[in-house]
Amino acid sequence: MSAEVTAIITTHGRPACVEQALASVRAETHRNIEIVVVDDSVGSGVARARNLGLAAARGEFVIFLDDDDIALPHRISSLVSAARRHGATLCFGITRRRIDDTADLLESVPTYLVPGPIEFCDLLSCNPHVNAVLARTEAVRDAGGFDAGADHFDDWSAWLRIADRDAVVWSIATTVAEWRVHPRGLTAHVMQKRAMKTRVLSLFERLQPCLSDKNARAVAMAHRIVAASDIITYDDYADAMALVRNELQAA
Repeated sequence: MSAEVTAIITTHGRPACVEQALASVRAETHRNIEIVVVDDSVGSGVARARNLGLAAARGEFVIFLDDDDIALPHRISSLVSAARRHGATLCFGITRRRIDDTADLLESVPTYLVPGPIEFCDLLSCNPHVNAVLARTEAVRDAGGFDAGADHFDDWSAWLRIADRDAVVWSIATTVAEWRVHPRGLTAHVMQKRAMKTRVLSLFERLQPCLSDKNARAVAMAHRIVAASDIITYDDYADAMALVRNELQAA
């Protein structure tokens, strides 16, 4: 019998980290899962690694973990319960951030969203961390999977394309995973290059031709806001968009 949830772990050159990530998934309270580990040994990129895992997935739902992430024990059970209860295609919670190799917690990845139903423009104003998102496997496949051309935001691109299809998206106010922040990670590399703003703008340019007219207008407005703003970190983006969410909804 196929598993209810496929948990996909992507890794590249960090064997100690991936062992901890794998142990955290095995410690989850939800039992009906299969685990797929994708070792990106040739450095083809996280989007391609996630797509390889997606192709192998046999579960009704799929959830992801990078090798610098830790799943909390109730992650899958909380998200599956909410997805079942509300008929959601995507369901996401909160990711807390911790400085790697310490007990020091940082602020959680910001969403500024009220728990409950999430519209396209809500999801446009924030990118829930990939380790906190549960999705129906076929919906991710039907939307084309993860976009390797959306550098650093292949997951956000997938969620927005799914939301554009009028899928039910649901947010829960539960911390379900941990992101270990370290200077060797992709996000740290993007920040060091001061490339966050460029990559957000590139994502929006790639998305616009793929979306409905209404949502494409919202993305175009978000593009203008980002272009005019000082965006160094993802948090800068979330802060800026939280101020204009109503305007996005009316675009």
